[in-house]
Amino acid sequence: MPGIDAMIKTAADEIGYRESGTNNTKFNRWLGKLPGYPHDGYGYPWCSSFLSWCLNASGNAGAGPKTAGCETGVAWFKAHKRFFKTPEVGDFVYYGPGGGTHVELVVFVSKASITTIGGNTSGSLDGRYFNGDGVYRKTVDRDSPRIYGYGRPDYPKADPKPTPAKPAKHEPANWTEAIVKKLPLLKQGDEGWHVKTMHYLLAARGYAVLPGVDDTQFTRHHTDALKHLQDGAGLPQSGTTTPDTWAALLKVA
Repeated sequence: MPGIDAMIKTAADEIGYRESGTNNTKFNRWLGKLPGYPHDGYGYPWCSSFLSWCLNASGNAGAGPKTAGCETGVAWFKAHKRFFKTPEVGDFVYYGPGGGTHVELVVFVSKASITTIGGNTSGSLDGRYFNGDGVYRKTVDRDSPRIYGYGRPDYPKADPKPTPAKPAKHEPANWTEAIVKKLPLLKQGDEGWHVKTMHYLLAARGYAVLPGVDDTQFTRHHTDALKHLQDGAGLPQSGTTTPDTWAALLKVA
């Protein structure tokens, strides 16, 4: 189903993707060639084409700009009166003068920082650092002078949820709390099916662990992802599955 969650999951699934040659990516080849660039016109900067591709691939085509240019993207949001100075999850954050330098997707917001996923940017993968050549997750201070502003795609609104049926007399009303209390406290080094459950819940919340990581082994990558989740949810960043962390993963509290 299209919407913010689908957009974030689509972007997170591309973390670790890297360009070949000079800016040669599947995102540019989807968007189209621009004369004068390498690779027969497909080798242009691709931070904006990456987000346009994600909108389309997540079922949100038309909710935001389809463009290779950051300044064009800013103009689209301003023309639609959807450009703001404060962030929300799902926003496009634009950097540099006039927003023309770079753009990334906001996937979590805290009081002090935003967590983003961006293409044609720098980041770490499997303990190695790469400069400006791939899709990576990063944390940026909200007061960074690099930030120009935030474009807010017009994501489809979720259908209203029906009024839940009253629980049966034998079923406690606080059944979600009971489930959370039965889930174990997991930490780095643990393994098993509960780790696998945590692994895929992290991915569903936009905190996809790096490709190739064993989904039944609690690694340092899982610890980092949990800390990002906890930061976004306003929880202590323990890097373990406390009851409140399970609740955030399951979205039951």
